Amino acid sequence: MSVDDRPLASFRVSMRDIDIYGHVHNSVYLDYCEDAVVEFLRHRQILSHFRHTSSGVAYHVKKAEITFHSPIDVDDVVEAKVSIEKIGRSSLSFAIELFRQRDGAHCASAGLVWVCVSLSDSRPTPIPDATKTALSLG
Repeated sequence: MSVDDRPLASFRVSMRDIDIYGHVHNSVYLDYCEDAVVEFLRHRQILSHFRHTSSGVAYHVKKAEITFHSPIDVDDVVEAKVSIEKIGRSSLSFAIELFRQRDGAHCASAGLVWVCVSLSDSRPTPIPDATKTALSLG
């Protein structure tokens, strides 16, 4: 496994994540994806660019899309891989892949689009140049 193939985040599935059918509820996948993106930014040491108190802007989820491939069960360890698909003028697109650790099964593919917004009026605003630079490094 190369450095680029290693997951950046992993989560152990809790009983609270399970639905009445005995696997992770669909809505919980979004939590896993958002946690994985935050871990990705932390790993790249650029999380401060995404805190409104230090960056002067905020980021809102504009779009979330998940394709389910294989169920995840209680006590499974889920490994997440995150990449940046696109850096736009005011938006960022992330690709997230979720895998079941015990057998390597590909469980879900997801996409999150964040939009950079002004703190004063929550309207889209350009991503700061320093953030674009930080995202493109690494």
